[in-house]
Amino acid sequence: MSAAERQRTCAACGGPFEPGERTDLETVVAGGILYVAVHPHHSTYPPRRETEAAHRLATVA
Repeated sequence: MSAAERQRTCAACGGPFEPGERTDLETVVAGGILYVAVHPHHSTYPPRRETEAAHRLATVA
């Protein structure tokens, strides 16, 4: 059984996975190594500083 089938929802946004939808896996270390499924281009990791700064500048300008 895949991580997406076990979870049924994205670890990043909480949205449901569609049957047969392609997902990405992320590693989470929380008392052990866990693998969580996320939608493509979603992430449970914080954004890189450069990406976050560029986004903030784009929304302010």
